[in-house]
Amino acid sequence: MGNQENFFDSKMIANLIIAFALLFSAIYYFNYAQEIEDDINTVIVNSLKDASNSLAEQETAHK
Repeated sequence: MGNQENFFDSKMIANLIIAFALLFSAIYYFNYAQEIEDDINTVIVNSLKDASNSLAEQETAHK
């Protein structure tokens, strides 16, 4: 009985919670990988456009 009590200590429970969270995240990612990739690409492209526009505005303000 003492052996089983030692198996389910707080460290083991925390590790199990982390393992389940990672497993859930992996399953979610594989199910929605294309949508996630599209959203990330959209954010990156929009950020680059904003940076480019900002640089263009700064360049025209200096002239």
